[in-house]
Amino acid sequence: MNETVAPPAEKRSVPRSDPAFLSADEQDAMHRALRAIVEGTATATGTEFFYALVRELAQALNVRHAFVGELLESGVRVRTLAFWFDGKLIDNIEFDLDGTPCEIVMRGETVYYTRKVYEMFPRHPELKEMGIESYFGVPLVSESGNEMMGHLAVMHNQPMVKEFRGMALLRIFAARARAELERKRAEQALRKSEERLASVLASAMDAIITIDAEQRITLFNPAAEKVFRCPAEQVVGQPFEPLLSKRFGNLLKGYCLAVQPATVNSQQLWAPEGLTARRHDGEEFPVEATLSPLEIEGRRFFTVILRDVTERWRSEETLKQLQLENLYLQEEIKTRQSPGHIVGDSPVMQTVFAHAEQVAGTDSTVLLTGETGTGKSVIARTIHDLSDRRDKLFVHVNCAALPGELVESELFGHEKGAFTGAIAQRKGRFELADSGTLFLDEVGELTAGAQAKLLRVLQDQEFERVGGTQTLKVDVRLVAATNRDLAKRVKEGMFRADLYYRLNVFPIRMPSLSERPTDIPLLARFFLDKFARKMGKAVRDLSPKARERLLHYPWPGNIRELQNVIERATILARGPLLEIDDALELRLDDQDTTHSPQPPGSLEAMERAYILQVLERTGWVIEGESGTAAILDLNPSTLRSRMQKLNLRKPKFPA
Repeated sequence: MNETVAPPAEKRSVPRSDPAFLSADEQDAMHRALRAIVEGTATATGTEFFYALVRELAQALNVRHAFVGELLESGVRVRTLAFWFDGKLIDNIEFDLDGTPCEIVMRGETVYYTRKVYEMFPRHPELKEMGIESYFGVPLVSESGNEMMGHLAVMHNQPMVKEFRGMALLRIFAARARAELERKRAEQALRKSEERLASVLASAMDAIITIDAEQRITLFNPAAEKVFRCPAEQVVGQPFEPLLSKRFGNLLKGYCLAVQPATVNSQQLWAPEGLTARRHDGEEFPVEATLSPLEIEGRRFFTVILRDVTERWRSEETLKQLQLENLYLQEEIKTRQSPGHIVGDSPVMQTVFAHAEQVAGTDSTVLLTGETGTGKSVIARTIHDLSDRRDKLFVHVNCAALPGELVESELFGHEKGAFTGAIAQRKGRFELADSGTLFLDEVGELTAGAQAKLLRVLQDQEFERVGGTQTLKVDVRLVAATNRDLAKRVKEGMFRADLYYRLNVFPIRMPSLSERPTDIPLLARFFLDKFARKMGKAVRDLSPKARERLLHYPWPGNIRELQNVIERATILARGPLLEIDDALELRLDDQDTTHSPQPPGSLEAMERAYILQVLERTGWVIEGESGTAAILDLNPSTLRSRMQKLNLRKPKFPA
């Protein structure tokens, strides 16, 4: 390190900074000063050390001023870390190096001016104003020698004749000041890093938890506090396991055991789905998790980043619900008929209309009875449209079209894994119709289990999904329909009496078409207008002959059959008037023709032959709208019992 001295006229003859060149008195004084400075600064660190250092230096060297300066990032300014000024500590200051003695020190040179320093630096008259006569300065260079960090200096209002003792002390304590300054900068860098890390952790939306090798929590960020609903101070130092489900806990244990020390910083695990964690109040919730190992000062830690996907699951469920509702709405649009499309002015239909209007404003359960094809679904929609629930969903379920083993799942939904094929949770029709209307068509075909659940919903408006334990509450208005005699089926033990009474709160019987002959021409013209527009045909009305045929036909299929006849006749029409071809006449002949087959022996044999005949005609299908049980007007379980009694079994290789 270079030394800069005063002009030759002021330079001392021998630079006796080495104690070997000092007299005995000078050495003794230097030892006393050194001991005083060491004792005064021994227990101090950081800012307190700098304060103690300048104070002890000033007192030991008997000078007016001493300070420690830190070079700022600009490289042209200095900020004091401690400033002893005329017997006391003063506030730290900043100043420019240009034209000052400190500028030379910052070049890495040891500087000592024994007297008239103000004449050497005329650009700074404040030196003379302050009475600064002498100046000693030592640079603070980083341990690596590559960075100028600051300087240590003393100033006095008189010439410093024992300058070499002062320079020796400055050099001795410059190393200590440099080390403390490096430690101060390291602490500042660490504090800034911690602040940035804390800021990142605080702003992170995911829960970030760090655990040690014993799986005790060492870090718990604000997002984790929110997700797990507990403050960090309550769980830091505690085991992480209580906040995890059993499956998640086993996964974490296995992962911690599997990670090898040699690859501790490269083995990461991402679990995108299927895991659940447990909030502090015990509630389980679905999560996505990333597990990462790390090593700090030879110790192993693991970072767990959790994302609560409850809201995403709810959004997905809402999306599925909306998609399902969209499908039902599309289906409803295709089949929907407004109240104005209910055609009929016969007295019996006017009674039906009046009853529908009266019950629509209530939440009472309605039971629609009558033959197939009489328009029960149209009346059900009319009741919904006239009710306060008109803005909600109208869900139509044909119970006869659902397989017996899936009826409960369709009505009440199921949980994932409830049965084979249940790969995901599914909402049932009751949840879909919440706040709206559920129309159960062919309600007489419900299984015994579905009947029991339906009764509970009607009583308490609550149920559980198949395979689930959570009780769900719904607000559903129920309209049921059947073409069977439910009272008779109750007596036969095929339908629950308590459910029948719940359904039969407000019964409406739909008359057959043969009971309302005056409506037949009206309905025929309505269907004719509909199909003529659809097919682009100029057919205006029925011919007199066609009208007669329609009025004399018994219509076993009711309105549905009439619609089909008019559609076929419209397709074949060639003129402005609609004619009914011989196909209807043939069916009339079939109605009048009866065949009385001879009984093939005993009553049991006749029963067996008849059941076998129907089974073969349906392909041995027992349940469903066109199954054998429906044709025979039997409960499927009753039919199976009779088949077993009559030794009727489906052949392995049917013809």
